[in-house]
Amino acid sequence: MSPTDFPTFGTEHMIYMGVCLAIWLALPFIGKNYLSPSQRIGVALFLAVFTIFQEFLFDFYQIYINDFSFGDDLSLHMCGLGLFISAYALWKKNQTAFELAYFWGLAGAFQSIITPDPGRFPYGDISIFWNFLSHGLIILNVLWLIWVEGMRCRKGSLLNVLLVTNGIIFMMGYINTIIGNGANYWFLCNKPGGDSPFLIGEWPYYLIVIQLAGILIMGLIYMPMWFVVHRSEKAEMSSLISV
Repeated sequence: MSPTDFPTFGTEHMIYMGVCLAIWLALPFIGKNYLSPSQRIGVALFLAVFTIFQEFLFDFYQIYINDFSFGDDLSLHMCGLGLFISAYALWKKNQTAFELAYFWGLAGAFQSIITPDPGRFPYGDISIFWNFLSHGLIILNVLWLIWVEGMRCRKGSLLNVLLVTNGIIFMMGYINTIIGNGANYWFLCNKPGGDSPFLIGEWPYYLIVIQLAGILIMGLIYMPMWFVVHRSEKAEMSSLISV
């Protein structure tokens, strides 16, 4: 499938993004305003199970058609790991998992939805559908945790996520080497496709640009959380002083 078959911001792309946006807004809104606590638990567990199920289902499909590659199809990319982490955060309400899913989801998965890589659509429509399903679920899970569960990032979470992310990048370099056969997890060996403005230069220079862009984007993503936490701390301090 050539990149021209799925042009960025073309009609099909806009429809997919519109559907994603509608679901991202509607489900957390319904969960927050119309579901009981027990129903919210049920939805969260369903999302967690469905997130993992659909990932394995696509793997089984690739195995069934004899097109599964250990060098490209394991759930080792940022968004692949983000799926499992966001599901775990839904299940356990784990703070660290939530923070990783928050930064990775809004920085990584959202970019994959805005500027998808048509080179990763080898099976036509089913690949396109699964790309938006899997990446959209990460963002949906994060929005559910924020809006319905009331979870927020802690102070220092940005630095923690940056350190964890770079640690994983270091490990992925070794994993790519061990797997061989063109393994390119986290796109450390070859630049991904797509129309992202951050894909500047060839190897290894695009890695530097992506690193700097990632820090900038995560910093911007952190600002709303910093504001909420800072305002909450000021309110608590004021109440203590008044007492």
